[in-house]
Amino acid sequence: MTTGRNMDNFGTDDMALPEVKLIQNVGGDYAKELGAMPGDFYFTLTDDIVKGEIGFDVIVVDMQKTRTYWGRDDMGEDPPDCASLDANSMLSMDGKDCTECPHRCDTPWLLSASERRSKCIMNYNVLTINTENLMPLLIRTSGISSKAVKELNTQLRMNKALKGDYHRALVQVNSIKKKTAAGDAYAMRFRVKELISDALKAAELKAQSEQLLGTQLGLPEGREPEAYTVEGEPVYEKQVEPKEPKQSIKVETPEYEPIDLTF
Repeated sequence: MTTGRNMDNFGTDDMALPEVKLIQNVGGDYAKELGAMPGDFYFTLTDDIVKGEIGFDVIVVDMQKTRTYWGRDDMGEDPPDCASLDANSMLSMDGKDCTECPHRCDTPWLLSASERRSKCIMNYNVLTINTENLMPLLIRTSGISSKAVKELNTQLRMNKALKGDYHRALVQVNSIKKKTAAGDAYAMRFRVKELISDALKAAELKAQSEQLLGTQLGLPEGREPEAYTVEGEPVYEKQVEPKEPKQSIKVETPEYEPIDLTF
């Protein structure tokens, strides 16, 4: 008697999608310990690092537009103060009207990093397939990289040769340096490299794309702690642990009888 595996009946909502992260000057300590430099891409599943100027190729499966308002500078383990899983609905997860929110910002690339942290900004989650290993790959973009997704959407939808078959577009992902008031930052850049002409390869990518459609992408998680204190409290980057008070050592000086030096 052959017993089937339970996991064979799991759906895409039971998957932890591999992600690729663009390393900036601040943060990404784990990737930097592996050799990543600002502007490089770090792949969470395999620990691979790819130079930003070299980039990697994907085909686009779908895009999801969300909103996230963290309400604080430090994105710890706590969820954001407010969010919307579907930015098109203009309703937050608790039913508030996003159009009346004073924190709403639709042009995050026009703001400095410090200003963006105080706003509810648009995020684009791009579900792709990595053409190197045919694995699903999630690319989350926000801030100065959000505009790049709009440009990618234009390239795909306005390409008459594709006719909606986005799986035939080989997209190259690179990083580019941007000068900001706070210093250098890196943004993603998407360009349609070529159209896949191999019928068998295109059919394979189409089948895999259709299998991934409807995948629940969800909101980005809070930043993982860099370490934990002895008491179990999370410690995040840029956070300085309180130093233990110096223990003063009292040295008792013995008392001596005065010496008479007179003759």
